[in-house]
Amino acid sequence: MKKLALSLAALAVAALPAVSHAQTASATVTASATVQASLTATTTHQLKFGTLAMGASSTLASSGGSQAALSGLATAGLGQVQVSHNSNVTVTATVPAVLTNAVSGNTLGFAANCATASSSGGTGTSVTCASFSFNAATPGTSQSTYVLVGGTVTGSAAAGVGTFTGDIDFTFTASN
Repeated sequence: MKKLALSLAALAVAALPAVSHAQTASATVTASATVQASLTATTTHQLKFGTLAMGASSTLASSGGSQAALSGLATAGLGQVQVSHNSNVTVTATVPAVLTNAVSGNTLGFAANCATASSSGGTGTSVTCASFSFNAATPGTSQSTYVLVGGTVTGSAAAGVGTFTGDIDFTFTASN
């Protein structure tokens, strides 16, 4: 009987499923994509007041009709920057208060005025040069907006003669 009990106990142990300790592992793959706006800016026309008489002042308005004729002149014309973009754009500009004669160091007063247009030399909508923005008509689609730059140079006989210059520096930033 003792043998039978031992045999039954051995059989019961053999019939039980084997207990195993399973091991598991996991890993994660992160998917990512960076979406970048397309943005370029190219100066297509310099702002030229032309030849002025000593002491004379001159104003070129950046907005209004028929800018194409004015921008095409060899002696005077609006400045223009072509901005190619596929998103909204914010703009800042640093505008000098004077134009400086590099030879004499003398200065003429200067104030800029800006506008945006949908075509080169087109009728512009006035904006504040220091900070403005424009929207993409169709986000994701490449398009151009033109920044027209005019201004007023204030003459001074005391400034003498020569060429007076100053840079208007624009920074364009793509935004949503």
